Amino acid sequence: MFSTILLQLIVFLLPTQLGLHFWPDFARAAGIKVDYLSPTLYLTDILLVAFILLNLKPIFHWLRSHLPPTIIFLAYVLLNSVFGVSPANSIFWWLRFLLYLLFFLTLLLRKVTWSQIKTSLLISTILVIFLQVLETTRQSSIGGLFYWLGERTFSTSTPGLAHLSFFGYDFVRAPATFSHPNSLAGFLLVVYYLLHIKKSPLWQRLAVFLGLILTFSKAALLAFVLVISFHLGSLALIGCFLLISVFQIFLPNLPGLFPFISDRLFLLAPVKDIFSSSPLLGVGLGGFIPSLVSHLPGSFLLPAKIQPVHNLPLLSLLETGIVGLILLSVLIKRNLKRILKPEVLALLALIIITGAFDHYWWTLPQNKLILILAWAILL
Repeated sequence: MFSTILLQLIVFLLPTQLGLHFWPDFARAAGIKVDYLSPTLYLTDILLVAFILLNLKPIFHWLRSHLPPTIIFLAYVLLNSVFGVSPANSIFWWLRFLLYLLFFLTLLLRKVTWSQIKTSLLISTILVIFLQVLETTRQSSIGGLFYWLGERTFSTSTPGLAHLSFFGYDFVRAPATFSHPNSLAGFLLVVYYLLHIKKSPLWQRLAVFLGLILTFSKAALLAFVLVISFHLGSLALIGCFLLISVFQIFLPNLPGLFPFISDRLFLLAPVKDIFSSSPLLGVGLGGFIPSLVSHLPGSFLLPAKIQPVHNLPLLSLLETGIVGLILLSVLIKRNLKRILKPEVLALLALIIITGAFDHYWWTLPQNKLILILAWAILL
């Protein structure tokens, strides 16, 4: 009973990012504090640990029955961390990865269904969209209780915000409790997809669609149109956008490009050098930014430039290496029948399309947790 209530609370808090940040030396790059490198203890982490502890018996039973692959995976985790560019940083990234992996395993073993989590997820999503609408109309953060749920304080004069120019009017794209409106868009995209395939009431889908529109995320809206509106073949879309992801490293960064395109191509420039520095094991989970700093000239070491490459397939390959890719391939092969289910393939297509232009599925907890929940329901 308590475990069920705890799961409802976790699902309700998925869009939040209330946490305690720590700033050890490895959380800095070129002397600059980088959020992505900061070890953070989130409220959801504490709840996840409690949820897993309440379900230890089936978890231990599963691990004992899958001991050889578990040992191989843990050995890889150790090697990836030790031989990465920032071992301490990678260890913290792997700890979070293992926490989420155990959460996913627990959801699978409990056979969690959509009916068990839909109410909590819908209520929290509607609250986030409500906050998003308020921020959009006020063009500033709301504060109060929303601050404690993860809303970051901002106004139109805050530097580094995502803006949109519309008929000569420049306004801030509201992020709600997320670090960026694109991250919010990815979250809402998955929620909408779950509502869509579960044939939820129209008003629920319209509410989430409104939130998705207000993010003005081009990649998320493209994925929505291709996968959900046009129902294009998921396998073809996955293959196409994987190729697009790879070929981005060959695109020239020409003068006169839109700033958001130029900045992303700028981060792609060192990719080949970073990969060649550690092709087998990768640069370590969370190791892209420390590697990026060592490949950039000093004049480019600015806070706005020090961020993960906006390309999920390339970022994951750089950090986990060829060995990580092989392990992923083995995992896919062993679960191919489940993965080839139409609803699973469509979700994967949404991830690959948006991931071809952003990194939040790999770097941000809120996006990773909604994916874990969706996979657990659909697989």
